[in-house]
Parts: sequence; structure tokens; C-alpha cells
Amino acid sequence: MARSAALISLVLMATASGPAAADGLLAGSWGNDVGCAGVKAGYQESDAYIVLTAEGVETYGSGCRFTQQLTSVLGAQSLGATCSAEGEAGTTIETVVVTNKGEDGFFVTIPGLEEMGPLQLCS
Repeated sequence: MARSAALISLVLMATASGPAAADGLLAGSWGNDVGCAGVKAGYQESDAYIVLTAEGVETYGSGCRFTQQLTSVLGAQSLGATCSAEGEAGTTIETVVVTNKGEDGFFVTIPGLEEMGPLQLCS
């Protein structure tokens, strides 16, 4: 019984300690206020929409799918990505930099665009 209680405590501490899934991948959707509202509503209705997940980043008119999944480690991660933009034919291969600044949230940099963020966990 004590062993079960210890295991439950460990799981609860891991869950409360940060945005990581059990495998270290970023858990959930992270966005600005407009992005999180869009996640809740199930659609985008503003040019300000930004949402980040372990699989990619999406804005109102563009998106990038990462070639590997984003983890929750602090600091910057450079991720290969296939990106597309509204009004442009085809896709491009880009290196997207995602920076986890802890309590300050996530910041995303896509070549040719301004840094996006802070992005906070959508509840």
C-alpha cells in the first residue's frame, strides 16, 4: 500500500512540475490569448492566432510541422520543419527555433518572421 501511495505521489509531482509528457515531449497546446481562445472554440478567427504543440506551430495564415517532436526542456531547440503559408504554392523546409523560457513561456522564431511569444499553456 505504501508503495502505491509513493507511486501516486511521484506521478502527481511529475504532472505538477511542468509541461512535459511522460516521454519528455511538450504536452498540450501553447498559445497567445487569441490562439488559446481558438483552441477552445475549435476554429481561428483572428490574424493574431498562434498555437504551438509538440508537432508544430500554427498561425492564422501559415504553419510548420516539425520533423521531430518538441520536448519541454528549458532553452532553445532548433527543429527542422516543413512550412506552408496562405497564398503561396508548395512548402518550404525551414529551421524553426523554439525557446522555452520557463515561467515566461515559449517563444518561436521562423526565418524571415519576427519572434512570436510568449506562448502559455492553454487551459
